[in-house]
Amino acid sequence: MKHALLRIGAVGLASGLTAVVLLGVGRVILIGDLGIALPSFSQPGASASQSPRPTVSPAVLSDIATPNPSPATTATTATPEPSPAETATPRAAPLALTGFRFGGRSYVGIGVPDAGRSFAAPFAGTVEVRTYQFIDGEVRVGSNLTSVAFYPYISVVAADRKITYRPGTLGSVTELLVRDGTPVAAGDPLFRLVAPGRSSWTTFYSSSALYDVVVSLQAMPSGRDLDAAAYLGGG
Repeated sequence: MKHALLRIGAVGLASGLTAVVLLGVGRVILIGDLGIALPSFSQPGASASQSPRPTVSPAVLSDIATPNPSPATTATTATPEPSPAETATPRAAPLALTGFRFGGRSYVGIGVPDAGRSFAAPFAGTVEVRTYQFIDGEVRVGSNLTSVAFYPYISVVAADRKITYRPGTLGSVTELLVRDGTPVAAGDPLFRLVAPGRSSWTTFYSSSALYDVVVSLQAMPSGRDLDAAAYLGGG
């Protein structure tokens, strides 16, 4: 009798376990066919420790700030100053030269287009300065009549030639830059025209000779006329 009861109990337990297994399998199959997701049973502590990550939108070109250049890094364009060598020196207007003859001798009349023009020695030599006055219709050298204008003749005398300049009135028109007897080199200043005025030639010999300076050149010691224009150059 006891063994029979044990067998009946074992059979009942096995039947119950089989029923439970079949019930679980059927539930899984039914849920999978219906597309119902099984709820996940995660631990509460795991969800609390994992904080949601913020969603970051991708940066676009308009969101990127363009840095402003600092004053130290800003390139400045400076206007270059011209160097002295690059600065153009204004050229003096050319002299107007007119060759003519008077009393059998050759001369060059000079028209000076601007005041302040200086004349320099064309070659090395010794300066010779003579002053003339026109008194009672005569040209006089060495006179000293203060009421009458003085006219200078400025010459440079070398061993083989002599050049003579005849500018306008001494003081008001012509300023002497050398003294009589001074040795000069080529290029040394002789005189300057400080104001417009006719050469002494206009007063002494021909009122129609409208020259500012009259120049003559002779070979030394023969006195033969040479072409003074070669030393004047038209400028």
